Amino acid sequence: MTGTRWQWEDSGSGPGHMQKVADNGTCNRVQAAYRAYLDHSVACEGCGHGETRCPTADELWRAYRAAQR
Repeated sequence: MTGTRWQWEDSGSGPGHMQKVADNGTCNRVQAAYRAYLDHSVACEGCGHGETRCPTADELWRAYRAAQR
């Protein structure tokens, strides 16, 4: 995933550690793409409530997967 950075995480009772976290912009892009896919899938007659996907849902899913990279 692009848009990541390292952040110090204090573990409380022991030594802390560095962990990789996504920047807010990356999280927002991924969440928006997934929300668009879900909103479409629920409302679309051709998507069968997640059992099948119409061409629009396929395109939205590809956009969501691309946003994760």
